[in-house]
Amino acid sequence: MANPLPPPSEPSATRSGDRHSGLRRWAFRAFLLLVILGLAGLGGVIARFGSATMVTATPGSEVPLDSAATSSPEPVLPQATVPAATRATADGVLVFTSRRDGRTHLWALVPGDPAPAQLTFGDWDDRDPSVGPEGGRVAFASRREGNWDLYVLEFATGDVQRLTNTHGYAGHPTWSPDGKWIAYEGSEDGDFDVWIHPIDGDQPDIRLSHPGMDISPAWDPVSGRRIAFVSDVNGLQDVYLANLDDPDERFVNLTRSIGPAYSDPTFSPDGSLLAYARRQDGLQTILVQDLARAEQAAQVLGPGEEAAWSPDGGVLLAVLVSPTQEQVIAYSMTRAEALPAGLALSGNVSSLDWAPAGGVSLPAVTSEGSAAATVTVLPQGSRLTLVDLQGISAPMASLVQGVDLDFADLRLSVAAATGWDFLGTLENAFVGMNDPLPPGFAYEDWLYTGRAFTFNPAATQAGWVEVVREDFGGETYWRVYVRTVRQDGSLGEPLRARPWNFEARYLGTPSVYDSGGAPKPQLPTGYYVDFTELAEDAGFHRLPAMANWRTYYPGARFSEFAHTDGLPWLEAMLLIYPPEAIITPTPFRTPTTTPTLTRVPTATPWWWRWLTPQPTRTPTPTRTATPTSGALASPTP
Repeated sequence: MANPLPPPSEPSATRSGDRHSGLRRWAFRAFLLLVILGLAGLGGVIARFGSATMVTATPGSEVPLDSAATSSPEPVLPQATVPAATRATADGVLVFTSRRDGRTHLWALVPGDPAPAQLTFGDWDDRDPSVGPEGGRVAFASRREGNWDLYVLEFATGDVQRLTNTHGYAGHPTWSPDGKWIAYEGSEDGDFDVWIHPIDGDQPDIRLSHPGMDISPAWDPVSGRRIAFVSDVNGLQDVYLANLDDPDERFVNLTRSIGPAYSDPTFSPDGSLLAYARRQDGLQTILVQDLARAEQAAQVLGPGEEAAWSPDGGVLLAVLVSPTQEQVIAYSMTRAEALPAGLALSGNVSSLDWAPAGGVSLPAVTSEGSAAATVTVLPQGSRLTLVDLQGISAPMASLVQGVDLDFADLRLSVAAATGWDFLGTLENAFVGMNDPLPPGFAYEDWLYTGRAFTFNPAATQAGWVEVVREDFGGETYWRVYVRTVRQDGSLGEPLRARPWNFEARYLGTPSVYDSGGAPKPQLPTGYYVDFTELAEDAGFHRLPAMANWRTYYPGARFSEFAHTDGLPWLEAMLLIYPPEAIITPTPFRTPTTTPTLTRVPTATPWWWRWLTPQPTRTPTPTRTATPTSGALASPTP
C-alpha cells in the first residue's frame, strides 16, 4: 500500500544545506514560540472575560466582542451600524422617553449595551412609548403634525403610522393583549377621559364614562377585561380599576386617598399585581398591590415613580425624580432574581416600557457618544462682564456674558411654544450688590450674580401663568405653566395636575392658612406650556421656596430661575466682582421682618465722660415779676 505521507527529505552534505536546515529549525522554533505566546494571551483573555460573547467573523474563526482583545493601545470605537441579531438579550429591551437638545424622543436600551439608541427623530416631541404585545411595534404620542396624537412605529422598518386625528389632545397609549385596541387619555373640551381606539379603525373610539379627570390608563395584559387608570373624581388622585364585563359596578377605587396623590398604574406581566406611585410629604414611593387581595394594604417597595416590569416580572424599574434630573433604579421582586446590568440611565428620563427580547427587532442604529461638556476657564484675575438684554423691559436688563445667549434662546423657544413674548418683560434680571431685594429674599440670592431672572408677576395675576406644587423631601419647588395664545390644541397641552391657589389661605380655614394655600378645586381648562421644562433646556433651573413661603407670598419664589452652571454662589459672584467688594467686615444684608433683641442702655462711666461730647442747654428767657402799687401785676417778658 502506498504511503500517504511524502518521503522524508534527504539531508544535504553541503555547508549551504546545513545552514538552510539550521535556519529552518530556528524559524520553526520561533513559530512555535509565537504560537505558545498567542495561546497564552488568548487564555488570559478568556480567563479575564469569562463567557465573552463570540461572533463569527470569517468561516472557521471566532473573535471576542471586546476592544481589549485588539492589539491597538488606543482602540477607536467603530461607527458602523450594529445588526439587530447581535443586540438581543435575555433581559429584553427597555424603551423610554428622553429629552435632549430641547426635544423629547423615543430611545431604546438593551441591558449591557454601552449607550441607548435613538428611535425617533425630528423637530417635534415624541413620548409615552408602549410596546405592542407581539413586540414588533411601539405606540406613542407625538405632535409631529400639530396636535398631540397617537402613532405606531414598526421596529423592523422604522415606518410610522398615524392612529388618531383629534382636535385636542391624545396621549399615554396602552395595548390590549390581542393587539387590536389601544386605550389612551384624551381631552378635547378641557376634561380628560379614557378612550379606546380600534387599530383597524372600523368603528369610532369608545369612551369610558367616568366623572372627573381620568388619565394614565394601563391594560391588563392577560385577561384584557380590566383597565387601570387615575382619576380625581373625589378631589384627590386615586387609582381605579375599570371592569369591562360589569356595567353595574364598572369602576372600583383601589387607593381611596385621604391625602396622598397616586399615579402611573402598571400591571405585572401575569396580571396579578398592580404597581403605582404615591406622592406624599415630598416623597415619591412605589407600591405594589396584590389584586387578588385588594382589601389588604399595598406593599411599599421604595422611592420612585413611573414603574415598568421586566418581561418575566422579576424586576421592577422606576424613575427617581429630583428637582433637576431623573435616574432609573431597579427593584428585585424575588430573592433569586438578579438585577440586570447595564441599566444605568440618568438625565431626563421618563415613560419606561420593558419589552421582551423574543419579539423586538430593533432597526440598525448608530451609537453616538454624547458630546463632552465645555468649561470656560478664565485667566487669573479676569472677570466676566454684564451684557445688556436687547428688547427686554426690566429695572436692570443685564446678564453675564454667555448666560445672556442662553436667555435669548429661551425667550425665542418660549415665544414659539406659547405664541407670545412671555419673557419680554421681567421683574428682575440683575440686581446690583448694594441694591436691596424685596423683604424676605435670601442674602445670597442668584439675582446678584447676573445669572438669574424673575418673570413678570403681572402674568400670574392675569391668569396666564399656573404653578403646580412639587415637594422633594423637605423642600418645595414649583412647576410653572404658561397659557398659550391659541387654544385649539396646536400649541401646548392640557394640565394634568391641579395648580396651587395661594389666595385660599385667606378664606378663613386655619389648616389651609398653615399650608400656604391649597390646590385649586377644579382643573383649569385650556392649553399650557411647561415653562420649567423649557427653562431647563436652556440651563435655567428653578429654585426652592424659602422657609417662610406659607405666610409670605414672595418667599414662594416660583418666578425665579438661575443659570448656576454648578457654581457656588460666592464663586459666581467672584466672576463679576473683585474679592474686596464682596468680603467686607460689614456685608450688606436685606432687611427682614424678624424682630431682633434691643440692647438696654447703660450709664456712661465717669472716666469716659471727658471723651464724650456732652449736650449743652440752650438758655431760654425767663419771666420777671414787676411790682405795682396796690396789686400784683401779670408777669411780663
